[in-house]
Amino acid sequence: MPERAMSGVPPEQVHSGHVRAWHREEGWGVLGTPSLPEEVWAHYSLIEAGGGGFRELTVGEAVTFTAERAEQDGFHWRAVSIRTSDPQPLPRDGRDTEGPGFTSCLDITFDS
Repeated sequence: MPERAMSGVPPEQVHSGHVRAWHREEGWGVLGTPSLPEEVWAHYSLIEAGGGGFRELTVGEAVTFTAERAEQDGFHWRAVSIRTSDPQPLPRDGRDTEGPGFTSCLDITFDS
């Protein structure tokens, strides 16, 4: 179910998902949603930036978007318009949803 309506677009064509990858230097990325069979290619120019701000997405960010079937850089779906959504946690495939998305440990041993 879409979180926010997109004007002039039937609700069944609006998808809620997350940013799976974003290539800031190149201005494109990949969106994922359970309502489509494959990932969706996205370009920064399609992001609806409120207040004329810089259009950029971050990995894990929740988005609402429309998409069309089209071949683009090896993808079979292309975003037509993109809006950032209210923050939601990125699905973690059944793993614990508490705490950080990664852990790290460093042990340093010095010779005496």
